[in-house]
Amino acid sequence: MIDISIIIVNYNVKEYIIDCIQSIKMWTPETISYEIIVIDNKSEDGSAVALTSKFPEITIVKNKKNMGFSRAINQGAEMASGSHLFFLNPDTLLIEDSLSILYSFLNQHNNVCIVGPKLINKKGDSQQSFWKFPTLLTTVLEIYHLDFLNKYKNYIFRNKSKYIYADSVSGGAFFLKKSLFIELKGFNDNLFWMEDVDFCKRASTLGYKVCYLSQTKLIHYIGKSSEKNWVVTISNRLLSKIKYFKIHQGWMDVFLLVLSIYLLVILKSIFFIFLSPFGSIYRKKLSGYLVSLKMLITRQY
Repeated sequence: MIDISIIIVNYNVKEYIIDCIQSIKMWTPETISYEIIVIDNKSEDGSAVALTSKFPEITIVKNKKNMGFSRAINQGAEMASGSHLFFLNPDTLLIEDSLSILYSFLNQHNNVCIVGPKLINKKGDSQQSFWKFPTLLTTVLEIYHLDFLNKYKNYIFRNKSKYIYADSVSGGAFFLKKSLFIELKGFNDNLFWMEDVDFCKRASTLGYKVCYLSQTKLIHYIGKSSEKNWVVTISNRLLSKIKYFKIHQGWMDVFLLVLSIYLLVILKSIFFIFLSPFGSIYRKKLSGYLVSLKMLITRQY
């Protein structure tokens, strides 16, 4: 068995995933044995061909349709030979030997089974990539673009100079023991979003610990795959919150969240109707909110 299976889900971000894989090969020492598994969700930008040509040693699975992040991760995990799994977004870039640090940290802390590194943008600014489990209030603040008020949820007052225990960490760079992934039967493939928070929630109920490790960092360009399909991104980002609440919260919270999202979708639709003549990006986002409204009305959540 090898040390680490790195699983990357790709969707039309050829220019980013090539750099991502090159950075892995550049920074990971020979003392760490690893494999790279790419699950391609029917990219149409030549990603799969380019990766096969440039990196013949990696494993590439070419899906015939966009399976979503959760299902694609589960696909990759089933094939993985590593004792540890590292779920990595294609729009990330290693800038140091993060794999060795994450691997050593997990093996030195027996009570921890999931760890997430520090994520930064290309300017070096930290990104929020770890959270307390969502409540109705924090979720409503987030979807109404008031997340800066979520100081408690975002651990604003905690010293993060080394590492802290957190409720959940971002699925964009998610390092864990494969045994835990098997025990929890993988990501919930009914969630097209919030699968990382849901997984951490289920792990916590079994007594496992999650850590945010600021001692190692990598660059994350944020949402490059999401930008390729705003309809899928907007609708699933909103409806997955309802799905998560149906799993983990009470019926009253679910009801109030649905009402809040209804209002948000209506307001956003009106907003982008006025902006739609000024650019295709606004028309794409309008389509995303109109699809979301339809899915809310037909209760596709």
